[in-house]
Amino acid sequence: MPETSPNSAPPPTVGPPGIGGSHRHEQLIELEVSKSWKRKRTVDFLKFSPLGLEIHHGGVLLAPLTMPLGAIAVACTESGAPRPMSGEGRFPILKRISSSAIVPREEGVEGWLWTEAGGSAFPLLCDEDQAPNVAILFAHPLGEETISRRFTPEFDEALAARSALGSPAVYGLLMRVRDILPTQRAFTKFGLAKPLTDREVGPMLRRALPSDRAADPMVRVSDSSRASHSVAPPGLA
Repeated sequence: MPETSPNSAPPPTVGPPGIGGSHRHEQLIELEVSKSWKRKRTVDFLKFSPLGLEIHHGGVLLAPLTMPLGAIAVACTESGAPRPMSGEGRFPILKRISSSAIVPREEGVEGWLWTEAGGSAFPLLCDEDQAPNVAILFAHPLGEETISRRFTPEFDEALAARSALGSPAVYGLLMRVRDILPTQRAFTKFGLAKPLTDREVGPMLRRALPSDRAADPMVRVSDSSRASHSVAPPGLA
């Protein structure tokens, strides 16, 4: 059973998200160029519309990956320089107590999506030595068939080599965008900006820092609509 959120949303599709009146509501977000995956000069970007999300990446995808908005469990941003500091973590995973209550970041975390030392269980669309500033988690993981049809053989092989739990699966993607503010607005506009919690990220998909303190469910909790994602690197908090 996948370790993502048990939502009932349909899994990502592989066809075009559609045309028509949605064009005027589309929003394009340019990704930073990845030297690791590039085989030819392309412009990589995310395209949001009421019909869904398209991910365009010439170095990793054979064709745009498309999915309805309901197939995205959560999308979040994390400010920070491309070059991470030693011991830094990005995208803290908060403890959810109920549908509307979350343990605040200052009271502990359940882990991270990415750390400078441990990398991530989620594939990166940026260079391995860069810190991602955007995370998109799927309600249902992409399976082996979709991966082999939509991603390049090099990506497929790299994913299989690091998959410890049987068949490879993609639970989400991490990347760097050129401008984080329009990305934040797009996530909010299309209802994707939600707190990142242990409900969306299973234990095997988390990374840890030596300084981590487990979230205490007995302390005061915060409304999920106000939960913070931004976390300063160690020593700068």
